[in-house]
Amino acid sequence: MKHLLLLHFALAVYGGPLAGTAVAAEDQPAAAASAPAPSDPSSAPPAASSAASAAAADPTPLERQLQRIRELKVERPGDGLLVYYEAMTLASMGQVESTVTALKQLVGRRLGLVPPKDAGFDLVWEHPDFQAVRRRLMEDEPVTAEAPVLMRLEDPRLIPEGIAYDSRRKVHYVGSIAQHKIVAIDARGKLRDFTSGADHLEAVLGLAVDTPRDRLCAVSTNGFELAAQRQRRNEVVCWSLAKGRVIQRVAVPEALQLNDVAFGRDGTLFVTDSAAGTLWVHRPGERRFLRVGEAGGLRGANGVAVSPDGSVYVTLSTGIARVNPLTGHMMRLPQPDDVATGGIDGLYWHEGDLVGVQNATNPGRVVRVALSEDGQHIRGLTVLQSHHHPAFVEPTTGVVVGDALHVIANSHVAAYQPDGTIRQPETLQPTAIVAVPLRAVATGKN
Repeated sequence: MKHLLLLHFALAVYGGPLAGTAVAAEDQPAAAASAPAPSDPSSAPPAASSAASAAAADPTPLERQLQRIRELKVERPGDGLLVYYEAMTLASMGQVESTVTALKQLVGRRLGLVPPKDAGFDLVWEHPDFQAVRRRLMEDEPVTAEAPVLMRLEDPRLIPEGIAYDSRRKVHYVGSIAQHKIVAIDARGKLRDFTSGADHLEAVLGLAVDTPRDRLCAVSTNGFELAAQRQRRNEVVCWSLAKGRVIQRVAVPEALQLNDVAFGRDGTLFVTDSAAGTLWVHRPGERRFLRVGEAGGLRGANGVAVSPDGSVYVTLSTGIARVNPLTGHMMRLPQPDDVATGGIDGLYWHEGDLVGVQNATNPGRVVRVALSEDGQHIRGLTVLQSHHHPAFVEPTTGVVVGDALHVIANSHVAAYQPDGTIRQPETLQPTAIVAVPLRAVATGKN
């Protein structure tokens, strides 16, 4: 869920050290800010006035972020993603020349780091020097064959984010952020509302079908809406696919903004909390979700996938983490310097590797991430579908169906506003679902 989380994704991530491999140790929050100065500094005693002056001279959040990124670059000089985030931060500060200089360091490295629109580069977007270096980065990207469009949904105001598939009934389920509902599309392409107002849903994000238990579960959240300022609501809601009715709903009152959901083999539910940088788990028979590991240990947590051995993989702002749900141990997977796995939204397990929809660091592409045999290292990355696909406009998530990943190609999530309105709805196109082949390209480095 790229744009609704971008501020947290780009800023909160760098509140603490990120070097090394232990995620929980990497992402500790920054030290607390100084106490606020008196409302009338002129009437304060000398010591208080000095404190107020010192507070006024404190670096801004963007300046602190930039300083931290540059410290990390010393520790990880080959990490191109840090260069990209440095450029994003400089762009947010309006520093065109420095932004361009930073991005030029990525030209020729073919890391797939191409600034998308509405992704932190707004203040420099129209500058010709920025556009020139962006074009060079785009030209570095491999061009893949266009995956076929499987179906198009009529309503362009759906603003979908999550998708799931019921293999028994050959039905796709797509969640709507804007309309707070789930729609079902059968094998003939006929669409109907799967949910009703009686289900009392907020914005629907991640979806997953639990085939052995014949149920669909979805994230319902208002965490990124203005309504959360009055009452924050985060739930996972499950329906019986046979009966089409709600059979379970579990609130997560401690969560800030739930995002994606996945199942373990035994029916255990894993759900990410992107705003809090946390993974939650709900085991069969339990009444509530429990946090896995330390709070904030997975900064930028977004997509989630479960391997056959029970390991949980979570996408981070800086890469991918492997989580042991029994011990809570978390580690950011080491990867070669010629691979950038940050900014992945949806994440899926497929035949020993991970497949991701990458969007926050790219206009949108589908990649296959090759893992070591023990699943603890990233060996390489292959682009399965490049951003050149004409249907791609902010692709978000997908679902593995046979030998393809069925991807929401044009979510238009950037058009959805925190007050619940849609910006420029007349410009939106009907949702396209694209079937990206998973075997079309041999796994390797891009």
